[in-house]
Amino acid sequence: MWSSRINGTIFYAYQVCPREAWFYYHRLNPDKEHPLLDLGRLVHETSYTRARKEIFVDRLLKIDLFRGELVAEIKRSQRHKEAARLQLAFYLYYLKNEKGLEMEGVILFPRERRSERLKLTLELENRIRKLLQEMQETFSNSKPPPLQRCRWCRSCAFEEVCWA
Repeated sequence: MWSSRINGTIFYAYQVCPREAWFYYHRLNPDKEHPLLDLGRLVHETSYTRARKEIFVDRLLKIDLFRGELVAEIKRSQRHKEAARLQLAFYLYYLKNEKGLEMEGVILFPRERRSERLKLTLELENRIRKLLQEMQETFSNSKPPPLQRCRWCRSCAFEEVCWA
């Protein structure tokens, strides 16, 4: 039984910055008018317009779209490619373990006209399991992880929360 509130957004954010993920997990959301969030929404809305998008699974996962038999995740750029790979692996892991569906996935970078297929391997499953345990420990704390400046802080929607 899945007992977590960890969704795809939180899982992705944790790979970039555990503090940002902690904010999302505790339902502290950034300003919806942040320019980079707007840009991400624009890419999502204007790409693959003929496909059915945003398929919700158990009110936990929001799969961007299905491309044939593949679970597809749309990303604005390859900037956080590893985080995107792990987010998609998390979706595949959830579908396998909670729904009995063994599927493969693809990450789509429409602005760069690139894509990358992903298969859930045993190694990836173990990594997802380990990350979920790590996240549960982080999110059970009443305070966010300590501040730690990284190169992504300048473009983060929580920058003012952390550094103002």
